[in-house]
Amino acid sequence: MNEKQKARNEDAIKALIAEILLRRVKDPRVSGVSITGVEASNDYSVAKILYNVVEGSGRDVAAVQKGLNSSRSYIRAEIKKHLRLRVIPELVFIYDQSLDRAMKIEELLEQIRREDETREKEPQDE
Repeated sequence: MNEKQKARNEDAIKALIAEILLRRVKDPRVSGVSITGVEASNDYSVAKILYNVVEGSGRDVAAVQKGLNSSRSYIRAEIKKHLRLRVIPELVFIYDQSLDRAMKIEELLEQIRREDETREKEPQDE
């Protein structure tokens, strides 16, 4: 299978899982979950589903992980119904920390910016 087809299938899986979590899964633990990526193995035996929890939802990542794991078989069945894949992958949900790291970097840059502004406002000793 070529890379373009694999990328299309990963995008289709990502969109379908996001829609399933938003509209069909009734578990309150998975509300506020955002699917950030899908990485399928070459033979589609396993798909890593990267997710993040929407800020302000007050959700504990461990509780969200348990909710996703309990919904895994239902999500796989829905993928089987809606996508034409020879193999329906086992789903492995992984918390995506990249957004947390990006926010931390942004906070540090803002702190440096404020410190620079404070230094510029202070009188210079010559």
